Amino acid sequence: MIGAINYNLNKVNLYEQIADSLEQAIVQSKIKTEKLPSEQELSRQFKVSRTVIREALKVLKERGLIESRNGGCSSISKPNTDTVSSVLNRIIRMDNISNDDLHHLRLILETAAVRLAALHSSPAELEHLESTLAKMTDKTLPESDRVSLDADFHITIARASKNELLGMFVEVMTILLDEYMLKGIFGPSGIEKTLKQHNKVLKAIKARKPELAEAALQEHLIASRGNVDKYEQKKTIKERP
Repeated sequence: MIGAINYNLNKVNLYEQIADSLEQAIVQSKIKTEKLPSEQELSRQFKVSRTVIREALKVLKERGLIESRNGGCSSISKPNTDTVSSVLNRIIRMDNISNDDLHHLRLILETAAVRLAALHSSPAELEHLESTLAKMTDKTLPESDRVSLDADFHITIARASKNELLGMFVEVMTILLDEYMLKGIFGPSGIEKTLKQHNKVLKAIKARKPELAEAALQEHLIASRGNVDKYEQKKTIKERP
């Protein structure tokens, strides 16, 4: 059963109050796969029109807490990293967050993750990392595939930390940084250097040496940041009249 729903309302911003009340009930629930009451039932219990209920459900859908179903019912869902990253992406764009700020946050999160991965990664995770790097040696890879594999490498390390929240934050950051990561692999030499840096990180993780793993990852991320600067400088020169 979902948590108890508070049906008491003030007369201002009804749909937001309803959304907040339903969210609280969903979050308190131990079961995340059941359905909400129908629009008709919610309308009756909250003593508002179905139009107000639909507006409230739209809010919940935007928050990633429900999925619409046929017949006027909504199933409870768990917000995923795409939901979080889309919200954060809007904040980054609206507040003009700099590449430096993104880089520093990435350093904080990923160096913490790689230290833990060096201690807690499983044989299956190490095998997956090796497989990912093997695929990245193909120089004919389309850019989108290369960035996807690069992202997979970093996300796998974060998950191998066995800190679920840390893994989630790194995944969200990595989703946001797909364009940034592409700039970080700057030219053919950038691909070669990235592979060497990745292999150095993996070697330290496999050796179960957190300090070496942290140093190797920092070296990689700092080099990637430098490549982003080179890419953007070159682009600026090309765009000059």
